[in-house]
Amino acid sequence: MANTETFKISAALKDLIGKELITDEFVAVFELVKNSFDANASKVEVIFENNYEPDNARIIIKDNGKGMNYDDLKNKWLFVAYSAKRLDKENEDYRDKIKTQRIFAGAKGVGRFSCDRLGRFLNLITIKDEPKPKTENLVVNWEDFENADDEEFVNIKVTHKVLTENAYKLQNGTILEITGLRDNWDRDRILKLKKSLAKLINPNQENDSDNFEIEMIAKEELTLDKEKNKKGEKKSDLEIVNGLVKNSIFETLEIKTSNILVQISPKGDYIETTLQDRGDLIYYLKEKNHYKDLKNVAVYLFQLNRAAKANFTRLMGMEPVKYGSVFMYKNGFRVYPYGEEGEDGLGIERRKQQGYNRFLGTRDLIGRIEINGPQPELRETTSRDGGLVRNDTFRNLIDFFEKYVLKRLENYVVNIIAWGDPEIDKVTKEVIRPELWAKDVKVQILELISGYINSQDVIEIQYDKDFLKILSDKQELSVDKIVKNVSKVAAKSGNPEMVKEAKKIEKAVREIKADADRDKAKAAKEEEKRKETEKKLDYVVSQNNFLQKDISDDTKNLESILHHIGLTTNFIKKDIENLVKSINSNASKNELQTIVKRLSQQNEKITSFSKYFKKVNFNIHSNKLDVDVISFTNEYIENVYKLRDDLRINRELLNVKINMMPKRIEHKIKFNPIDMIIVLDNLISNSTKHGASKVELTWTKSDKSIQLSFKDDGKGIADNILDSIFDFGFTTSRRGSGIGLYHAKEIIENLNGTIKVNNKLSKGVEFLISFISNK
Repeated sequence: MANTETFKISAALKDLIGKELITDEFVAVFELVKNSFDANASKVEVIFENNYEPDNARIIIKDNGKGMNYDDLKNKWLFVAYSAKRLDKENEDYRDKIKTQRIFAGAKGVGRFSCDRLGRFLNLITIKDEPKPKTENLVVNWEDFENADDEEFVNIKVTHKVLTENAYKLQNGTILEITGLRDNWDRDRILKLKKSLAKLINPNQENDSDNFEIEMIAKEELTLDKEKNKKGEKKSDLEIVNGLVKNSIFETLEIKTSNILVQISPKGDYIETTLQDRGDLIYYLKEKNHYKDLKNVAVYLFQLNRAAKANFTRLMGMEPVKYGSVFMYKNGFRVYPYGEEGEDGLGIERRKQQGYNRFLGTRDLIGRIEINGPQPELRETTSRDGGLVRNDTFRNLIDFFEKYVLKRLENYVVNIIAWGDPEIDKVTKEVIRPELWAKDVKVQILELISGYINSQDVIEIQYDKDFLKILSDKQELSVDKIVKNVSKVAAKSGNPEMVKEAKKIEKAVREIKADADRDKAKAAKEEEKRKETEKKLDYVVSQNNFLQKDISDDTKNLESILHHIGLTTNFIKKDIENLVKSINSNASKNELQTIVKRLSQQNEKITSFSKYFKKVNFNIHSNKLDVDVISFTNEYIENVYKLRDDLRINRELLNVKINMMPKRIEHKIKFNPIDMIIVLDNLISNSTKHGASKVELTWTKSDKSIQLSFKDDGKGIADNILDSIFDFGFTTSRRGSGIGLYHAKEIIENLNGTIKVNNKLSKGVEFLISFISNK
């Protein structure tokens, strides 16, 4: 005959669900603070007393929540693994009656055992918010459960009594006095707890977490707090122990950087994406959601450029990498340990290792994932510091984060604005490669947006109308394609304003094409004039050395023959035409000022060129200069190459440094200036094509020769092609013609010099140019 039996529960269960389950002291405090939130408290105080006296130290968690009566204590608090939050559909209790929109932060029924992780003894005092409440008191000695494996859990007693008064003058709420502390809570540990608590609550929630405060109180730390504030500097809240814990989420810091917000609607039927760059809207997308098990999720992600990192450090008192990366919140409370320094539960770092320069890592990002609503499939592990349970829904969440959030932000900052912090010269502190802004890459942005057109999932697209203005300056075949795609966007959106803008674009493009044809004709004539003038250069030669009298009026017009001066004058001509058009169309003052500023900049370039050439006195009966080739080379780099905006905008302007050893070197020879410019341009172009960012020119002098070392930090030159690089037509670059280095060698040899290659550097390559010394 069959009979039934029941499980016995050993007293050792206490350790399994207490200090052995919740192993982190910070997580233990998190759990108790979350319990206060669930009890509808508006404030919880985390109090440290006698924290430098191990035998007398205690932690007090005090809240003004709904509190508990004897029935609650007996049937709920002492009921292991009972959770009123999880069972609220079946049982109505004190928390069910809370008139609030809060969604419970915990639902395991074991958070109360966090007290065991913090200390050996617990004194619980609670007063329920009800008529004629009693002050209930429970005293628990957690050590009674230890070394009692043979005892049943239910047979270990705890002490209950009703207090006639309490020292806290509490009207309602719960107080947890924890003594026999298991950790040493010095100032450093308390500050770390405060920083962790600052990230516990997400103040951007709609479920009432804005009305919940956490205050840290430690009397032993007040003196040092005051001393830190005496210096007159405003300290970060996270450097001061006593006071309210504030979660200064990234937006409140007003750090302008590239950022993306992606939201899955509450019902899970669509996904909305908003991409912004330093305050400018790049695009907004609304599309179908194919993740059937994901809903009511929002992800805010920010790319940290150099300025953002500096501002963050200044405002928060710590570097972003120390603060954390991408945090996760469920119903307003943090899911630990996502976002912690060195933690990679979202796979961001693993992915970055696959493509260092193509992917963003945790050091480049900060943000949060918000999960709202019950969402039982996205639940925390029982261990509390293990994140979410790794089921299919969790894996879909990670897939959604990578495809719809991380990759879209990467596509913009890596491929559009050419991701990477601006390079700063360590000596001059000048920006070598300035970070591009949205206004610099409007065409690329429109091409990015138009790429979404053919997707069947896209419901709506919006973007900054200001991007359309760039079409008036764009004269490439790609414009037609962009216009067609923009028209599709407008039609698909059903937005009358967008349709109206699209028609304006079509009209503008027709006008552009007409202007382009006229400009091409003018440009052809200008090119013919330039070539004729260039021929005259062969008859121009210097009569005197540098630093002599100005050239005569008859030869001033010959300055414009150089290629770069020709480019600059063409820029000025174009801007003058734009200025006339703008004036005739009653353009705004700001637009006119912008054009005038550009004209002024180009004029300054011409001034720089003229200062250089006025140092030479020309003779129209010769075709070479008899001057110092070293001074000529250095001045060309400083006054011509470094001022080229076309290279800067295309991120091709290299950082060129010139060294003179000794400081004063001179080598006077007869040479055509155009030839030396060709040599320099070809060497620099070769460095650019091979991925260099820096070039170093070093002049040295010996008894027999003058030597120029041209060294870059690019990919270098392999041994197997070393003997071929100066051959006519030989190239390893898709962008190369195989003529540049051949031509450079030919010119140097015609000047009685030699050019050799040193490819034995740890990085890059070195070209060594030698001239026979005159002395």
